[in-house]
Amino acid sequence: MTISTSRRPRRQAPKLRERQALEFIAHGKTARLDQVAQVLAPGCAPAIDDEPRRRLRKDEPKPPPKAKGGTHTWPLGRHQRVAATLPLVNDWMGWRLALKVHALDDMPDWVFPTEVGLRWLGLSYTPIEFPTGDLPHIYLINEIRLFLMRSTKIPAYAWTSERELEMQEPRKTRGLELPHRPDGIMTIETGGELTVNDQVLHLRAGERLAVEAERSRKEFDELREVLPDLLRHYDRAWYFCGPGAYDAVSKERAKLPHEEQRRIQVFRPRRDDV
Repeated sequence: MTISTSRRPRRQAPKLRERQALEFIAHGKTARLDQVAQVLAPGCAPAIDDEPRRRLRKDEPKPPPKAKGGTHTWPLGRHQRVAATLPLVNDWMGWRLALKVHALDDMPDWVFPTEVGLRWLGLSYTPIEFPTGDLPHIYLINEIRLFLMRSTKIPAYAWTSERELEMQEPRKTRGLELPHRPDGIMTIETGGELTVNDQVLHLRAGERLAVEAERSRKEFDELREVLPDLLRHYDRAWYFCGPGAYDAVSKERAKLPHEEQRRIQVFRPRRDDV
């Protein structure tokens, strides 16, 4: 694992959308470079597949130079977006707001906020080590957040990250049982209707939805405890699952009373969704 540190920034300060991207990264602990590029895209639109930049062959003509100055649209291609995001991240490193971490050779780098970056954002999170072992789960949660952020059908909501929930929990003491901590909470700000799997959900302002990301099948005993616990503390629970986890959660959901089943939504997102 390689960690890239500060270099001289090209600009005096970040732009507003960069601050929003840094907040996304900080609440999720870290984010992969292509996910940061999607946060920076208008409407958090997902990228399309493109060819990576390659070296010109001998005697191959150079492409025409890009126009300088003026307004440039954010790239659509995945590799183009990463290339456009790298100079911004390099500036963040120059301001000591973030680090760039090369965790895996066959994947894009990760952006990790520093203590200076957390304080610049006004966040009181305790600094942590780079969460190498949690990267697959963090990646999935970030993808779910991006899906929710770009949705035009979900009523306005406020997001509370697992990191913030953990900070709000009382200190563990002997005999104190804490409720299950979800991967995030959506607090509905304006009521509205949403159709999910042919079911019309009437979401009221103030409702709190627990959001869970499950990559693999969980033990049934654990699910038996988690599902009722979530419904005791939250108005609804939304599960975003991989194939094995989808079957396990769906089976346990089916064992609950009908009214409780209606409060749990289980999603199996397509690749284009999350």
